[in-house]
Amino acid sequence: MSNNSPNRLFPVVSLFCGPGGMDEGFRDQGFYPVLALDIDQSAVDTYNWNNDGFVARQADLLQLSDSEIVTLVKDLTRGVRPRGIIGGPPCQSFSVSNVHPKHNDLRKKLLPRYAQVLAALNSEFNLDFFVFENVSGLKSRRHRRYFLQFIKALKDAGFAIFEQELNASRFGVPQERRRIFVVGINRMLYPNIQFKFPDGTLEIPITVRKAIAGLPEPAFFKRDIKREEIPHHPNHWTMNPRSPKFTTGSNGNGRSFRKLKWDQPSWTVAYGHREMHVHPSGVRRVSVFEAMLLQAFPERYEIQGNLSQQVEQISNAVPPPLASAIASAIRTSLYRRIDNIQKKMLEWFADNERSFPWRRTMDPYKVLVAEKLLQQTAATEKVVAAYEELIRLYPTIKALSKARPATLRRLIRPLGFVYRAEELPRLARDLLDRHGGKIPTDLSDLLRLPGVGDYSARAVLSFAYGHDIPVVDTNVARFLHRVYGITKRLPSNPARNKQLIDMASALIPKGRSKGYNLAVLDLCSLICKPHHPQCSECPVRECCIYGAGVAMSQEPL
Repeated sequence: MSNNSPNRLFPVVSLFCGPGGMDEGFRDQGFYPVLALDIDQSAVDTYNWNNDGFVARQADLLQLSDSEIVTLVKDLTRGVRPRGIIGGPPCQSFSVSNVHPKHNDLRKKLLPRYAQVLAALNSEFNLDFFVFENVSGLKSRRHRRYFLQFIKALKDAGFAIFEQELNASRFGVPQERRRIFVVGINRMLYPNIQFKFPDGTLEIPITVRKAIAGLPEPAFFKRDIKREEIPHHPNHWTMNPRSPKFTTGSNGNGRSFRKLKWDQPSWTVAYGHREMHVHPSGVRRVSVFEAMLLQAFPERYEIQGNLSQQVEQISNAVPPPLASAIASAIRTSLYRRIDNIQKKMLEWFADNERSFPWRRTMDPYKVLVAEKLLQQTAATEKVVAAYEELIRLYPTIKALSKARPATLRRLIRPLGFVYRAEELPRLARDLLDRHGGKIPTDLSDLLRLPGVGDYSARAVLSFAYGHDIPVVDTNVARFLHRVYGITKRLPSNPARNKQLIDMASALIPKGRSKGYNLAVLDLCSLICKPHHPQCSECPVRECCIYGAGVAMSQEPL
């Protein structure tokens, strides 16, 4: 990873990883593959040779079932939730240069299979995004039906879809290489978020001369060639120039003998049957190492396998600088927005936190008592008085289990919902009987306690135990609807709404759930009110779709 890479890291799974070109670019932007899969063992060997951790595995996605793939990811990621899926299947069957396509080409099945695998992994891991790459020919008239079916399947898998053709030469890659990129953003987690593709800013492409001039002559292929016989770099070898065209100077014409020009970028590095482009000198083909440089791989990279396998790997690879630009765009469109919301909310909270006695404790018993008193009740001085008196009279779970309902009714009556006077002793007795007088640390155990709902259970885990878990009530739901520009009516029970819980969870800063959750609650009480919100005073107005709309409507004509 480069020195200027972001500090925050995001785990991803790489499908059809090849030698790791896309993964190399994503690593540069703070993403790290926890698992990479490819059917080609030589590509897997290349991937693991160049990356610590040996995360690549050989796998045929056409043979594995969805459940087997999910199990494989779960077993090999060791409890880490992948945030995205990157990679694209082999593209030769959709290439415009494939002039003799096979009707039963199995590679065409990889397109719908990719969508099926994506849907299965999203269902299991609630992914943030995916990035898919393929040849521009995928959108040609011949293949348009496949492409439209594929896009529909991606949408059905739960993603908002963005697609664009990019030319690698605009991103510092010394070759003309046009490829289709499809990016999906989980529309349930991040509704209405727009992804913006990177703009290639390089007006004058990098030339072949700048990429490969000055290298020593490569070794020529021979059986049992030894590593030390290959000069400069282990991949600096190529086929023997046996054709008379290399000596008569008649090369340079035809697809099999396209000669590169020193002062222009290379044609697309996509070779068939080891028919690599002719070196600008005209006396040989380029070496695998030279092809790597034309793909803008770092010089430290080494491709494994025999010569044919090396040529195929480098042909199918995504140029790392292009992948890096896509990864950077995802960070900007998605994660920088989240980072800004987290940062601004916590900064605002540091100066505007409301003061309540139950916030000054991490005692799970006291937090649970406070949440019971706050059920369907706004935090007021009456709640503070009832809380302090109840904790004074019943400082422990055992003491509360013996409380007289009449005494509790007297304390709770000013707050309304007097039924809580009967619930509290019953809750305490259940904690003694089933949990030894301890407050559970597991969400499902908390939810099984009498009178403890989703909001209260999550509040205990966040406020007392510091778990990275959101709390969701009507106020938090309103905040989320406004931030993401959701116009439909709030659900009747936000605390149990899976989409809202997932959306709120995606915004929780690691290790800071208590402060962040309380910040949202205080913001909704003071600024993001149900009626007449004070958007001009909101710390996250620049990240809020609703707030941006209010600001635009207030601009003078």
